[in-house]
Amino acid sequence: MMRLLLMVAMTFVLASCTVLPKPEAKAEFGSGSAAPAPTNSFSRQLAEQLVSNSQIDLAKTHIAVSDFVGVQSAYNKATPFAQVMSEQLRGELAFRHLPIIDFKTTEFIRVTPQGDFALTRDYLEIDEILPITHVVVGTYSHYRDGVLANARLVDINSKHVVSVGSVYIPSAIIERLDEPNTQPIIR
Repeated sequence: MMRLLLMVAMTFVLASCTVLPKPEAKAEFGSGSAAPAPTNSFSRQLAEQLVSNSQIDLAKTHIAVSDFVGVQSAYNKATPFAQVMSEQLRGELAFRHLPIIDFKTTEFIRVTPQGDFALTRDYLEIDEILPITHVVVGTYSHYRDGVLANARLVDINSKHVVSVGSVYIPSAIIERLDEPNTQPIIR
């Protein structure tokens, strides 16, 4: 009997010492098998700030995300850096279940020898009437060792700012976006 009790006790002791494998980490939005884009964590921070700082119920909105622009620019030209930030922010907000309107999606698929496309930058191909209630606008400012990116969620009719966010992105991260033999990303 003593031997049986000792065996049961040892079984419990050994069972409590069993090392189980770590559960697999859940893939984060946009991470996949490839290395995440250099600005992913910054767009994630902006999205979190816009959601947590909101003064309204975001579930009742229809949000468009415009390209970021340089504070000292004419506000009519987006750099590759600005486009990457807005694209990632659009994805991060959608990941948080906000109702995002992708206004650059056409009502057709253009099939060409270069590929099949449903996005456009031609304003004549964009639907004139969309249920957009709010727009994310963003600006960025250059500093010696980085860029300060600011985002605002604005009521498109009243121009009331309902949320804000801001992140500082080191130059080293932005330089990683630059491709050889192309124009610089942010200038």
